[in-house]
Amino acid sequence: MTVLFCSDLHHSHKNICKYTNRLVETTEDQHNDWLIKIWNSQVQPKDTVYHLGDLSFASRYNDVADFVNKLNGYKVLIKGNHDKVEFLKKLKEDQLIADWHDYKEIKIKGNSTVLFHFPIAAWHKQGYGAWHLHGHSHGMYESKGKSLDVGLDSSYNEFKIHRFFSEEDIEECMNAKETVVQ
Repeated sequence: MTVLFCSDLHHSHKNICKYTNRLVETTEDQHNDWLIKIWNSQVQPKDTVYHLGDLSFASRYNDVADFVNKLNGYKVLIKGNHDKVEFLKKLKEDQLIADWHDYKEIKIKGNSTVLFHFPIAAWHKQGYGAWHLHGHSHGMYESKGKSLDVGLDSSYNEFKIHRFFSEEDIEECMNAKETVVQ
């Protein structure tokens, strides 16, 4: 069982390919199918995925539900600025996701880790080496300390392919960063 992290899929966003490096691997017309392919090529049914916000731009719940239903794994969502609370509640009620949160703290490889959609300058236990995973910035934000953008576009910057971050990827990235005390 693997645990993976991603953010900012932007399902049903008409212009996301124009604003990011996704045109390297897909087209606007194929974007939604490409997202499903990326997800399911990395995520097995018993794996856990933490998606850190901006899952879908679809305006109808049934479109979001249909998309999420096609995705493998145990899905925990962190609310992004484009995610609708009523959709998140209904996805959980319909058992299409395991849970959703505005903010969540977990352990990765024994390290306290803060999950939030936005990059934040100071987080819980930061001065003790805690990690912070976020999305929102599409690989365009240089954070200080043990903070990492796990978005789909950030992964392209890091690995030269759009993919999710594993716990091992995160550990390797964080080991290369210094703890910053606020």
